[in-house]
This record gives sequence, C-alpha cells and structure tokens, in this order.
Amino acid sequence: MWTVKSLRRSALGVSASRRTDIPALFPAWFAARLAAGVVEYIPAGPPRTVRRSISPEDVTHFTFWSKWPRPFFRVLDQVRTMGYPVLWNVTITGLGGSPVEPRVPTTEKAVAALLELSTIVSPGAIQWRYDPIFVSQRYPATHHEATFRGLAERLAGHVDRVAVSFVTRFARRVMPNLQRYEETTGDVITDLSSTQRLDLLTRLEQIGRDNGLRLTLCCEPALQGLLSCPSAGCNNWEWACRVYPGLAAHRALPTRPTREGCTCSQEFDIGVYDTCTLGCVYSYGTCNADKARQMFQLSDPEAPCILPVSHPRRL
Repeated sequence: MWTVKSLRRSALGVSASRRTDIPALFPAWFAARLAAGVVEYIPAGPPRTVRRSISPEDVTHFTFWSKWPRPFFRVLDQVRTMGYPVLWNVTITGLGGSPVEPRVPTTEKAVAALLELSTIVSPGAIQWRYDPIFVSQRYPATHHEATFRGLAERLAGHVDRVAVSFVTRFARRVMPNLQRYEETTGDVITDLSSTQRLDLLTRLEQIGRDNGLRLTLCCEPALQGLLSCPSAGCNNWEWACRVYPGLAAHRALPTRPTREGCTCSQEFDIGVYDTCTLGCVYSYGTCNADKARQMFQLSDPEAPCILPVSHPRRL
C-alpha cells in the first residue's frame, strides 16, 4: 500500500507515457507490471532496457497520458486501491477519426470518457490537452477557435486546466508524416506567424477564462513571456502536491525539462517509441505507422518491457 511515509528518498514520478498511449493500448501490460512491481523501459542510446521498481515505496505518483483512457479504467481501479497518487493528461483536439488522428476515437467518445474519468479521480488531477494545434487550409485558426470553445464548454468543471501548443516539426520523427499527410489528403499545413499565434492564443485564453479553465502553454518558449498564461508542466511536482498535499512531505522533485520550454519534474518514462497505433500525423512518439503496427504485434502483455530488445542493461 502506498504512503508518503514509506517512500524512499530516491522515489520518482512515473510517466506513462509521452512515448506511446499506454492507457489506450497497453492496459493489460501495465496491470502485469503493477502486480510484479518492476518495469523495464528503453532509454536513449544503444538498444537496451533499464529495470526500475514501481513498487509503492519507489513511486511518488503516476502521470498518465492518453487520447483514449476508457480501456484503462479497470486497471486504474487497481492503481487507486494500492493508494498511488495519479495525474492525467488527456488529449482531445476534436480531430479524432479525421485523417490527422485516424484511429483516435471520435470527439463524442473521447469527451464521454474524460467526463467519466473525472468521476473516478478528482478534476484537479486532470489536465485537458488541446495539443498540438494543427493548423492547415482544412483546419484554420477559426476552426480551432470554434472547436476549442465547444470543448471548453463541455469540459468545464471536469478538468483542472488546459494545455496548448503548436505542431513541432521535428525533422526525423514528424516531418515525414506531415509530408505524407499533405500528399495523401491534398491539405496544406500552414505555419502561423508569431502575431497570428498570439492572436489565436489570446482568444483561446479568454474562452478558457469564460469557462473557468486556466490556459497553459506546453513547450512554447517564444510565446511564454507574451501572454499571462503559465507553462503547462504536464508532469509537474507542484501540480502533484496541489492535488495530493501529503506529497509535500517528500523531497521536492527537481525540474527536468524534456525539451526547451518544458517545466516537467524528474521522472522516468516507461513507454517505448514507435508502438502507438493511433496514427496521429503530428506525433513525435511514432514516426512510421506501419512500423508501429509491427511493433505493437511484437508486444507481450507479460513481458517486463513493452518491446523486447537485444542488449538489456539492468539497474
């Protein structure tokens, strides 16, 4: 059973996951890891795994990231029964089922799942992510303003805040998918100028304020000082302590940015790149949909790591 008093000083937050959608795609695997108390993940560098404990004394909290949390609800009951603090980042952009997010559930299904989640954990433990803002000829700024307004009105009171950012064109992991999207759909992705971004964000911030939602920016350092909204901190120690005040008795986890403009706290991420089959064209987690489907087929719910690797290293 998890308690603050039983935490080791070395305990960290666990991210599940920036790299793949564990709640949507790997609930059985996570449940098996929870029962075993250990997990293996693949860090940067040569093919290898690192083994870490996820026993109650070694985990300050779990942060779950998902576009479709419903398959995880039964496992979430186990997590909560064991006493672990949990935070959720739930992405709903209104593009589920479109060519941009082809295998993400529709907005209606996603909203219903988030509303149900808010009855399981407190709304304060949930950050809605309208992220990234995918601007194109088919989905111009006016589309996003209208979509954001409709979602904000439905999610008000059920989430703590909303994080936004714009598509980041990572050359190796994102650009090929974006180019393929343009070729197959005939849509043209557009880059808003700084002035246009500020104008849109100012309007989104007001919509959020009208609905009792605080707008936050995720990894947008160039815009950070130009608006009143703070950084998102999607796995942030201060957020965890605000929702679970008892955590403040543990040592404060330092900030460990994953990229410029990030204010997330120290964690280890148990996901594996190129295993998400939801097909989002802007995702840095999966750079090739065909490869992701192949990797997903290789996954073993009983294995310590989502994917096997040839040269494991155990710590």
